[in-house]
Amino acid sequence: MKRSSDSTISPRSSKRQASLAAFLKPKNVPSPIITKIHISEGSGQEYKPIVLDDDENPELPKSITTLDKGKGRAVDLCQNDLDLVYYKSFIDKSSSKELMSFLLDNLPWYRVKYMVRGININTPRYTTVFGKDSTDIPWSGYMKCRPRAIPEVLERLMRKVEQVTSSQFNFCLVNYYSSGNDSISYHSDSESFLGPNPTIASLTLGHPRDFLLRHINYKNHPRTGNSVAVEKFVLQDGDMVVMKGKTQHEWEHSIPKRKSAKGRINITFRKGIVKYATENYYNYNVGKGNLHRWDREKGEMKEVEVSDGGVKS
Repeated sequence: MKRSSDSTISPRSSKRQASLAAFLKPKNVPSPIITKIHISEGSGQEYKPIVLDDDENPELPKSITTLDKGKGRAVDLCQNDLDLVYYKSFIDKSSSKELMSFLLDNLPWYRVKYMVRGININTPRYTTVFGKDSTDIPWSGYMKCRPRAIPEVLERLMRKVEQVTSSQFNFCLVNYYSSGNDSISYHSDSESFLGPNPTIASLTLGHPRDFLLRHINYKNHPRTGNSVAVEKFVLQDGDMVVMKGKTQHEWEHSIPKRKSAKGRINITFRKGIVKYATENYYNYNVGKGNLHRWDREKGEMKEVEVSDGGVKS
């Protein structure tokens, strides 16, 4: 992948980024705790999550281990075309905390506004995106947007997710849900620019949030005539969900509002195959809105300046 000349990481943090990139060195490859299933009681596989360490920065733990053990029971949902793999504690909790802090401090964040069918939409979360589609178009060859290379620490994480899932990705979308008022409504990532039956890996950092899935015909399944139950996961810090197969065509997912919820980052990896993927992702995840930066002292996002957000006028 070619590198963009547009840097989104501040110079003061470049040394720390290199260090954090180094600590994404997996010591063990975790196994999924469940396949084509939802979390439930019972015994299951035990595995060690990815261990993140840092050999260069003495401020970070030299070796991070965990006693967390994923347990689950497989429930076959194949008849409803839900193909989902859940990785409990894919990243250990100490390292996920370091990664979340780094991303908040250094990534550019946007509260995107756009119009759909004449209605103004204010995105109820902070978003940003990196990467470009798999075409041979040069980074500077897009007329509607300015794509940005995936930061090194996220690219290293993406390569590990590729290894575990046997998939390839070229986009990294990052969402920050600052409170329980931030959310995303039911939707599916079934766009044609992702190709047939896309695989999407979704990683959680920070406070837990409910993750809901419902069948597109949940009131009346066309094959059975029966209703289909909504599937609910409570995604914890470091967990990863991988949706594949027909999931995006047959199911919708959401992160609903929750009064008591606190800050959570969601990292999703996916693969766009045509130019429109790049234009779409930068429009709806960066847009032309104002740039926000994380205020560490106050623990909140602050609007800092007017920015084109990477989208061309």
